[in-house]
Parts: sequence; structure tokens; C-alpha cells
Amino acid sequence: MKLLAWDTSQKAGALVALEWDPENKAKGYRLVSEWAINVDSTHSEQLLWGIHQLLQSVRWKLEDIDVFGVGVGPGSFTGLRIGITTARTLASALNKPLIGVSSLAALARPAALWLAQQKSKTVLIACTDACKGELFALWGNAKSLTDCVVLADGDYPGLWKRGAEEQVISPDELMKAVRKKLAEGTQKENVHWVAIGEGRNRYPDAWKLLPADQEIPCPVPFSDQVQGRYLGLLVWEAFQAGLVRKPLEVHPRYVRASDAELKLKAGLLPKGPTRG
Repeated sequence: MKLLAWDTSQKAGALVALEWDPENKAKGYRLVSEWAINVDSTHSEQLLWGIHQLLQSVRWKLEDIDVFGVGVGPGSFTGLRIGITTARTLASALNKPLIGVSSLAALARPAALWLAQQKSKTVLIACTDACKGELFALWGNAKSLTDCVVLADGDYPGLWKRGAEEQVISPDELMKAVRKKLAEGTQKENVHWVAIGEGRNRYPDAWKLLPADQEIPCPVPFSDQVQGRYLGLLVWEAFQAGLVRKPLEVHPRYVRASDAELKLKAGLLPKGPTRG
């Protein structure tokens, strides 16, 4: 079985190819190839080119792919639309299943796996800039985040650990939520915290509200961007859990309404052929 997945929720995109390996009895899969693609504007410039180049490098044909995977956000509205529309189109054309996973869970996974091996309890925050004075954030106990793949969506089941929160939130509210979790420590042992993602560099005054002596620097390389191998790992876990959908059933997880939706509801958009 061959799996191809990508994430375009941030400017740093990720591409990955995995293959079922019957000889690998411990994990069942092997990493075939992974790419990182950075763009200055939108992923429409390089996503299809990257998919083509990756397939050529591993000598696969598009029709060889058995399962497609894609990061559904939260993240850049434009980036998500490009990545998910591309995934839906290719999967539909080839009549193949599609799996959507949380972009923030993929971002958090490498740091969560490292922190889960530590003795001390640690709150992990994975966050990206949501603009408008807000952050797209996933936070919770690091060990819990190792089991987060995708939230349930309506009638569709998810694979998510209780206590892990994923939402759009103001920096101040995020700090309040994190401080609440840090307060769960005891006199003998403090709860530590680690923040990763491009959102860690935004709103520096807000981050000063967290205790500096309880912060652990994250040693995981490239922890501020989604890495292909961990994106592929989440898609594989979702596949094993049966979270496979028809392509048109996979949608972006925007978390908040877009500017166009807000303007439409407020009656600020001009009348068009579909709006009387």
C-alpha cells in the first residue's frame, strides 16, 4: 500500500510518501521520501510541482497511490483551500480514499514524542499566527498530544486525547489556559512548558506572562514547521483507526469564520447572481 500526503497550513509546506512494509512487523510502514516546500506567497506556486517531483524521485506514478492524506488545519485559509482542494481533486479523479488530519497535531507530534520520554510533566503548546491578534493553538499535556490525530467532525469519528485543546484564541486567553494547567503541579514538582510553532515568536509580551523558570527549550530540530514524516505518521494512524473518507467528505478546519463569511452575514457584500 502506498500513501501520499501533504500539508499547506503554513508557508512551510510538507510532502511525504509512505509505504506499507510487511517485513517491518513493529510499525508496518516505512518512510519512502519527505519534502519541505517554503513559499513566499501561496502554495499554488509549488504544490503540484512538488507532488510531481516527489513521485518522480521515488519512481511512483500518481495512479499507484492507494491512500491520500492532507492536513486540514487550522491554519492559513488560502493555504488550506489549496492543499485540500488539490487532495480532493486527485483522490476523486483516481477514486481513492482521503484522510484528513490536524495540522497542529502534526506540528506538535515530534516535540510531544520527545517530551513524553521525560520524567517531568510538561504542557506543550503548538501554535501558529492566526492574524487579527489571535493564534491557532493546540495545547495540553505532552503525553496526551502524542495520541492526537484529528478531532471528530459531526457524524465522523476522530482520534483525539481528552484534555487536549485546539482552537483559535487570543494570546492572553491562551496564557490563562496554560497557567491553569501549570498550576496542577505540586510543591515537590513543577509542571514545565514548551512552546513550538511560528506563533511562539508572536506577541512577545504575552509569552512573558508564563513562568520563565518553568520553560524547557525544545531541542527538536525544525520544530516550528510541520515535518513530512510526522504528517505521514498521523495519516497512517488515522488509516489504521479506520478514519478514511470519500474525498468530498474532507473539509478544512478553519476554526473561525472567514472575512468573506462575516461580510456576507453582515450584508456588506454586493448582490451577485446567487445573492438576491
